[in-house]
Amino acid sequence: MMRQGTFTRVVTPQPPPFLTGPAALLLTNSPGFSARIEVQGESSTGSEKSLSGALLCNGGKVVFAPDSDASIDMRYQPGGYSFIWDVSQSRGYVLSDALQAYAPVVADLHVTNIQSSIGKSDAQRISGHPCELATVTAQMADGASTQFTVFEALDLRHLPLRIQTQTPPVPFTLNLSKVRIETVPASVFAPPEGFTQYPNPQAMADELAARQHNLRRKTDMPLEPLPGMDTRRY
Repeated sequence: MMRQGTFTRVVTPQPPPFLTGPAALLLTNSPGFSARIEVQGESSTGSEKSLSGALLCNGGKVVFAPDSDASIDMRYQPGGYSFIWDVSQSRGYVLSDALQAYAPVVADLHVTNIQSSIGKSDAQRISGHPCELATVTAQMADGASTQFTVFEALDLRHLPLRIQTQTPPVPFTLNLSKVRIETVPASVFAPPEGFTQYPNPQAMADELAARQHNLRRKTDMPLEPLPGMDTRRY
């Protein structure tokens, strides 16, 4: 969404496609873990997009906190956004650290079937872990399907360390590193206590933009001259 005049651009934050799409199912088949995630993809115009951050997973619940870096996808700046996602329910929350707020969000995605076949090639190493290659096809309720090439770490209970797809509309390559198999506390997968709830991510982004606009107005206001000050010197 764009605003003209004195308003800056307002971009409604949404969970990234690797969370809301069928790829997330491949991550939740493994036990709880924490990892660093990097995603390389293409936009609708063919330009490259990158996204990286911290990933926490326990069963079907996922938390993704993007890096605070201006070089990454601007949909996740500057509100300090992070995402909680329930893969089985295709719903979750967008959180804004800047606002101390959150908003619910739902994805219209229903996977009806997943088929997997193990490749016959020798194990490959990714981030120091031996991985076997698998081809996974996810079938959706609307008849569409997505095919993934998956590298499963043999020493990490077959956790996918790399997931690749060339299926439109969002081809991407996902890589996990610095993986730790651990049980993530359930409290991580709920909005923090004290955060304010907004009806949707757009309302939250609008509020953030309005506050930033008001802050700029106050900052740009000229200082009143002190009594007796000769303003001609300035």
